Amino acid sequence: MKIKQGKMRILLACADESLLKQTKQLMQASNELELVGSTSNGTKAWEMIRQKTPDMVVLDTDLPYADGFAVASWMRQKAMWDTSIILLSSFIGGQTYVECSLLHINVLLRKPICADALYERIKLAVNCTSRGDTVEQRLAQILRELGMREQTIGYQCALLTVCLYRETDGASITKIIYHSVAQQMNSEGSNVERNMRYAVHRAWDKCDKAVLARYFGEARAQDREPPSNREFCAALVEYLRQEACRL
Repeated sequence: MKIKQGKMRILLACADESLLKQTKQLMQASNELELVGSTSNGTKAWEMIRQKTPDMVVLDTDLPYADGFAVASWMRQKAMWDTSIILLSSFIGGQTYVECSLLHINVLLRKPICADALYERIKLAVNCTSRGDTVEQRLAQILRELGMREQTIGYQCALLTVCLYRETDGASITKIIYHSVAQQMNSEGSNVERNMRYAVHRAWDKCDKAVLARYFGEARAQDREPPSNREFCAALVEYLRQEACRL
């Protein structure tokens, strides 16, 4: 995502009128964010997105006339890859994760959610992109620092798995995430798990202990036993979260 000078420009599209009103009030008082529009109508949201080209959009899967997935799909079809998307959904299951992954949804949040919590997640998402890189680009940099080579299958499996683990707030890695990654790679979940595990083990054996300590902590870096794939994902997601808070 390309960051513009000044405040981040946000557009809100929520079916819940109360949530929309309260979140608008919080954003209008913010020194970091600029609210460029709000609506509870899906087709209106799409019109506003095309007119105002916001940096970030909050979409609701319960929007009338065009739901959040439809609007996100239109955005990606029009090559709006620089616009981050936060998706609100009252139902989160395996297919939801697959669709979010295919549409490059940046953050998936479960409803109901209060305005304060939504506002904090918006600010966190903004901080994650304030470097001028996407989270995926930052994660790719970390994996390279850990010694994973971009041309390997293990690197691709690790990159997609950690990204999806972050986007879904730690969904089941075995029941949901491997399956979703496998669909993207035209493979099987067991292959994703095995290739990522090999890449993690190799990185743990070859990487400098100081680099491991930076991302996993001093004590864990001294452990000869490499982390599980889930532990690897959780540690990097937490590092990215803390890094965003420091910015």
